[in-house]
Amino acid sequence: MSSEPLSQYTSSGDVALFDFRDDYIAARTVAGLHLESADVAAIAARARRLAGDRHLLLPDADALLERCVVALLSGHLVLQGPPGTGKTTLAYVLAEAFNASAHLETATADWSTYDVIGGLHPTSRMGLESLEPWLGHVPRAAVECAGVIARHQDEDERKNEPRQAHWLIIDEFSRAEIDKAIGPLYTVLGGGGDDTPLPLWFGEDEKTSAVWLPKRFRIIATMNDVDTNYVYTFSQGLTRRFQFVYVGVPTKDQIDDELLQARISAGEWFKATYGGPDFDVAADFVNDPRIMDTTTLIADFLKEIRYDNPDRTRPGWPLGTAQIVDVYRQLALRRTDASRPTSLLNALDLALADRVIPQAGNLLTSQLEAAEAWLAGKALPHTITALQHLRDASATGY
Repeated sequence: MSSEPLSQYTSSGDVALFDFRDDYIAARTVAGLHLESADVAAIAARARRLAGDRHLLLPDADALLERCVVALLSGHLVLQGPPGTGKTTLAYVLAEAFNASAHLETATADWSTYDVIGGLHPTSRMGLESLEPWLGHVPRAAVECAGVIARHQDEDERKNEPRQAHWLIIDEFSRAEIDKAIGPLYTVLGGGGDDTPLPLWFGEDEKTSAVWLPKRFRIIATMNDVDTNYVYTFSQGLTRRFQFVYVGVPTKDQIDDELLQARISAGEWFKATYGGPDFDVAADFVNDPRIMDTTTLIADFLKEIRYDNPDRTRPGWPLGTAQIVDVYRQLALRRTDASRPTSLLNALDLALADRVIPQAGNLLTSQLEAAEAWLAGKALPHTITALQHLRDASATGY
């Protein structure tokens, strides 16, 4: 099979049009090949190392990664949980742990079968307008997966194609009405596609009217289960076609390690973006005494508002690690301000007010009250004001 790119682009650069035939033949030829290894422990250990390299701290990581690996050995996976818990990063980690490349598409409320499966797209070539086949996200990724498998199986080409497969990551899965958009893929994902391909009504001829999804192909989706007012639910039938694994916030006893990883991530971002080669991530940021002072306050904040209270009458606010990294990035940007030679408390106050409190708009009254109680007596006036504005807006229905 040729290793030429699968896609061609119009002059606008935003619509992919595919030359199907050779790639479809490859998809049929390699469709029956399973993943190269089912060694759960080895794949999970590799995922654990990769997650560490990305400063991704997971609650009960060994069990979580094992569940994800088992799910992917069996089929497709949905990672669900609060925003900022590293679900998208974990999706890439899992693909790499399986020695698969991956690309990401973000679901939207506008998705239809055209986006997921494909259809006919108007185009203009040499002044002539026509309709040409356009592969949707899933069959496009499956065809790309077939090409990777074919090259990987070829002894001469394997040195240029070390990956065993190519996978599709769908971010914000529940923001699309997938039950309607999935179309005939519903049957294929349910196991009915073992001996039958995915039909494509827009194919130009018999060879391009269907595509096989390789058995090595996987979909990893991420799903925010907090912003329920802005997402769609799944039918039981669709839910059966995926395995759902919950990715939560780190536990209380992980907070110190979590904040260390968050400081490292923010410090590395600042070094790459603004700090330059002379910026020492550890000395100039991670272990800066002023940063450590703010870290004590951040840890106290998380312990107080993130988790259910002891009698479980008030649920916690599952604030993700990504939001904490955002706070540290703000501190990194403000740490060189000459007006703050000894303390970054005011910088932390502004970061919490501008980056964290605005995300509390959907919290319950009891959760907002818990945050307000924690803030009482703290020298964080901007944060207190931001929270009060949020509560006032909530009370008046804005």
